[in-house]
Amino acid sequence: MLKNYLTVAIRNFLRQHLFSFINVVGLATGLVCSLLIYLWVSDEVNKDRFHADIDHIYHVVLNLHNPEGTITWAVTPGPLAEEIKNNIPEIEFVAPLADDGPRLIQVDEKSYLPNGYFTYPDFFNIFSFKIIEGNAINPLPDAGSIALTKSLAQKLFGDESALGKSVKLRSENDLIVTAIIEDAPASSSLQFEFIAHFDVHKKYRIQDWGNSDYPLFLKFQEGEFSAAETQQKIHNHLVKVLELNEESVSRFQYYLQPFADRYLYSSFENGYPVSGRIKYVKIFSVVAVFILVVACINFMNLATARAAIRNKEIGVRKVIGAQRGVLVAQFITESILVAALSMIVAIIVVELTLPMFNYLVSKQIVIRYGQPAFYIPATLIVLGTGVLAGSYPALVLSGVNPVKALKGTLVSAAQGALLRKTLVVFQFSISVILIVSSLVIFKQVEFIQSKNLGYNKENVMVIPGRGIKDFEVFKHQLSEVPGVAQVALANENITHVNNQNSSFVWKGKAEDSRIYVRTMVVGYDFIETMGLNLIEGRSFNPAFNDTANVIVNRTLANLMSDNPLGLETNQWGKQGKVVGIVEDFHIRSMSESMDPIVIMCLPDWAGRFYVRVEGDKTQSAIEGIEQLWKKSSPDFPLAYTFLDDAFNKIYKEEQVISKLSVGFTFMAILISMLGLLGLASYSTERKKKEISIRKVLGASVPNLIVFMSTEFFMLTLVALAVGCPVAYYLMSEFLAGYAYHTTISYIIFIVTAAGLLTITLGVILFQVSSAALTNPVDNLRNE
Repeated sequence: MLKNYLTVAIRNFLRQHLFSFINVVGLATGLVCSLLIYLWVSDEVNKDRFHADIDHIYHVVLNLHNPEGTITWAVTPGPLAEEIKNNIPEIEFVAPLADDGPRLIQVDEKSYLPNGYFTYPDFFNIFSFKIIEGNAINPLPDAGSIALTKSLAQKLFGDESALGKSVKLRSENDLIVTAIIEDAPASSSLQFEFIAHFDVHKKYRIQDWGNSDYPLFLKFQEGEFSAAETQQKIHNHLVKVLELNEESVSRFQYYLQPFADRYLYSSFENGYPVSGRIKYVKIFSVVAVFILVVACINFMNLATARAAIRNKEIGVRKVIGAQRGVLVAQFITESILVAALSMIVAIIVVELTLPMFNYLVSKQIVIRYGQPAFYIPATLIVLGTGVLAGSYPALVLSGVNPVKALKGTLVSAAQGALLRKTLVVFQFSISVILIVSSLVIFKQVEFIQSKNLGYNKENVMVIPGRGIKDFEVFKHQLSEVPGVAQVALANENITHVNNQNSSFVWKGKAEDSRIYVRTMVVGYDFIETMGLNLIEGRSFNPAFNDTANVIVNRTLANLMSDNPLGLETNQWGKQGKVVGIVEDFHIRSMSESMDPIVIMCLPDWAGRFYVRVEGDKTQSAIEGIEQLWKKSSPDFPLAYTFLDDAFNKIYKEEQVISKLSVGFTFMAILISMLGLLGLASYSTERKKKEISIRKVLGASVPNLIVFMSTEFFMLTLVALAVGCPVAYYLMSEFLAGYAYHTTISYIIFIVTAAGLLTITLGVILFQVSSAALTNPVDNLRNE
């Protein structure tokens, strides 16, 4: 019986080649998009899931409560780790991570600047990074040991075993390699090339409760536990240890975030994780469902349309004794066959396009065919789509009266037309939502890239000053390199200033007022080099001995007083005064509101050179800087980034999302148009006799085109009326996640409507014009 079903299904598939082609291409296109999105979403939600006992691993964050709201820091003070480990019994392991950026590692004449962490030996008890050589139980036995990844060990020692060998870290610490680690997998949010003991880092950084610098991770003992109760325990213990007063007690609270949520939920509101990359996961999950629904609606529409013209076949089958169950099984088999073929085509296309997709989204996604996470959803999609698409012809048309079927008058024709119109409206509404959404996302990315940042980011090199003994001397030497226009010093990257503190005070500041500021420590010439807009006062000037003096941004100036110029200030015990006010400038992502900013003149504290080069002399300037660097810091390779590249990196996700949105929206429109083409072909075929009679009675070709296209035009207008309000609401919610965002202009809806109506008209004209130009005698002769 099954063989018979398949034989008839294949025969019908080949006979109706146009409908079959449109069905397979349309559904396969939808499946390609949905599969790519599914693979991306699966990669995102499975980040860090390879760690054993991940439900017992937590990330400690600090909530600071203020009248203006709650500020959340993903870093903690250095002493906190020991306090938790020694006094909270249910916590088995703790590991703070010190990440100072790339650090110089040398072996003989070889030197590299790998990224790595300084941490406790407990790191390997918390996380499941595989140790392939060395002591797996105690990989970091003391402060003189270091663990290298396999790839870094090969760079440093080639094919020789690195175990027991000595490496020099930061040009002064001789460490023994005690373990080799498998490279961190792409599915890990923690990426590193070496792990060194935390005690090495402690030599360079003051460990006290006033400096919150370290992400802190912990692991609970086996068995049941309550993270909420442990949070309160930590709080109560610290109140005793630090002897905090009532005001201080109410001002801070540590929150334990499940490590499994850390990657997706990095944005906090009122002390709790609410958003982050999960926003994009949700958006594209909806897009995948939308595209799959559009493709399935196409499939259903064309399946029902094609089934409706098989009425005589149905009548004959029923007359010769075919039971309704047999007809139902036949229709569903045909639908599943087309769905299966579409899935095969889709998988082939996905395999071919996956390298390009991986490059676009910066991932290493592979299809694991043997994993239930892939073949179960794929099978369910094939069966679900096939059964759903075959349900109407199977259940409705198989139950018609055989006499009426043989006469060509199906009682369910009106019902079928209504169903198809409803599905077309729903399908086009989804297309409208996707078009509007992609246009808004694209506009938001353009807004971010073109917005005035408050400084000039073009042609600026940022060079960490590792190995430079005298920064002022080297700064002067840099300024003399041909092609270098300006040079300044600073301690942070202006595109992402992490330092946030409440230690900045000024004369007249209320004692109970607690304002958290972002502080940049800079040298002279920073304001001019970066092109900051000075609106009041003056810039830093060595003639005035401006050490410890500050310049504030407009936001902070408004919080200080009506006239903050000249006010005495104190930060980190450094006495100074306000000498200038600059216009607000962006030092964080535009999803965050403008912070109060302090620019403090402390040239001796600055660790980065900001070098503005002349645009047409960039290459020669880089070559000159490289030569100067080799003379001044021969032990350290030159490492630099361009500021505009750092800026683009911050918004890389948004740029990728914009490109994917446009691409997937285009595919959704293509699927809808293929379905429209099939339905227009079906409608034209059914109305050939009516078109011919109208033409004989004097109807012109334009009149016939209007007659045939009016119905589809009206359906498109209804879809616009349904889709536009929904799209407006969804995009308003999306933009609400940005402190600075574009507007949803009415032009977007006009462009969407005009584009969709034009495409609809083009498809209808393509199909209907040939029927309208056909000689009516050819059609009427067959009646």
